[in-house]
Amino acid sequence: MKLYTKISLILLIPLLAGLNACVKEDQYPVIPHIEYGGFATGKDVMGKDSVGEIRISYTDGDGNIGLYWYDTIEPLKYNYYLKFMQYYNKELVEVKPVNSNVTFNSRIPILTPRGRNKNIKGDIAMTLELYFARLLLKTDTIAFEIYIKDRDLNESNVIQTPMYIIKK
Repeated sequence: MKLYTKISLILLIPLLAGLNACVKEDQYPVIPHIEYGGFATGKDVMGKDSVGEIRISYTDGDGNIGLYWYDTIEPLKYNYYLKFMQYYNKELVEVKPVNSNVTFNSRIPILTPRGRNKNIKGDIAMTLELYFARLLLKTDTIAFEIYIKDRDLNESNVIQTPMYIIKK
């Protein structure tokens, strides 16, 4: 019986090692890549668009997307960059807040996976307060330009969303 157990273990260990080697891990470039995922709005009691949610998907080969709570000064103050635009006079122009301290940029929390394989992919949904942005708009047609940065300050590609008509 002991000989049978030893033979089984001798055969089983290389088999398991071989199966483990067959598992293919995703491989992504170390520079983040994003793709547009969609845009949806929520209405207030008057039926006007008051909240927007924009979705993107991302991949990153070294998993260093996200900021720590103590990352509060440039260049690590923000890592999700959003340019809010409106269609005005037959072109897209940036909507700039009146107060220069206000921004549409945001922070993505740490997404780094544990373990050896740091390749990551996923979706990010950001909420926009359209209620306040409506006050800045001269038109009802909007669009966005978005990119992200990782902790090494690698910038992703820039995506531009389709234009949307919001009820203001």
